[in-house]
Amino acid sequence: MTVINTAITKPIYKCKDVIGVRGVCDKTYPYYLDSMGISLAKASKIADSSHITGKNLIDEAVEFGWEQVFKDLRIDGFMVNGVRNILKQNLGTELKDLGTYTTTLSRDCDIEYIFLNNISIQVSGEVTALVSIIYNGVETILYNDVLEDEELRVNIDGQFNTDEIVLKVVASGSGKLYDGIIGYDGYTMCSEQLFYCKYWNYLVQAVMMQATVYILNYTFFSDRYNDFSVYKKEEAVIRISQLDSNYNLLNAENRINKKGLYQIEIERINSKLKEIVKQSYCTCCFECDNIISSKITIP
Repeated sequence: MTVINTAITKPIYKCKDVIGVRGVCDKTYPYYLDSMGISLAKASKIADSSHITGKNLIDEAVEFGWEQVFKDLRIDGFMVNGVRNILKQNLGTELKDLGTYTTTLSRDCDIEYIFLNNISIQVSGEVTALVSIIYNGVETILYNDVLEDEELRVNIDGQFNTDEIVLKVVASGSGKLYDGIIGYDGYTMCSEQLFYCKYWNYLVQAVMMQATVYILNYTFFSDRYNDFSVYKKEEAVIRISQLDSNYNLLNAENRINKKGLYQIEIERINSKLKEIVKQSYCTCCFECDNIISSKITIP
């Protein structure tokens, strides 16, 4: 058996690339943290030896914001980690003529991933085989060489955010292919992040709040804090408390709100997503007897 290992790039959630700061060269964003009082100049003065640059600190804060919002949203009825369909084709024992063969793997809806573990072919005699995978309009060649009386297995171990994947084999020579032609092993699975990212415009304000809190909180631990204070400590504490009550550092008498703006925003997002699920996703990845509910711990 010939075994080939490939590296499929992990999916990038494009929704995460919509928030930044003004002043970054050759880059524009739909939303800027400047509106929250965070600028590139301020971040550059706060960033310490663990971040090197203000841009690195901004990027980390925005990534943290997305991950935190993804964690804090709760969708009752969502099939978390639920495998929807098994995708499997075994190779047979009968011989087939050489030629060009394709097999299409598909998902049921756009908040599922297609996970593909491996694909395989088996030949009798000498066969020149080109094996490729096509998705998002791009064909990637996985193997292009001669096989002789053996099985080829290509390990993919990748997940794909696409409606379909086409597996393709072009075989020529004097030998034969075993029936089944293209063997494969995979499955489809629901993804909360795909759902959230599809409606990223509902989430963006909450993400900006979390990114702002991250940077404000970071000022207390930066090893440059003693050299340069961008924010007065008292003002930063109040702003953090206003944005996110989970980080409330004020005593009970001085607290300005029971719920932070972030907690209120999460509840608003959940309410909107609940209606979207009812209208569009009751047949895919959701059990609509249940409802979306907000589960935010208020200190």
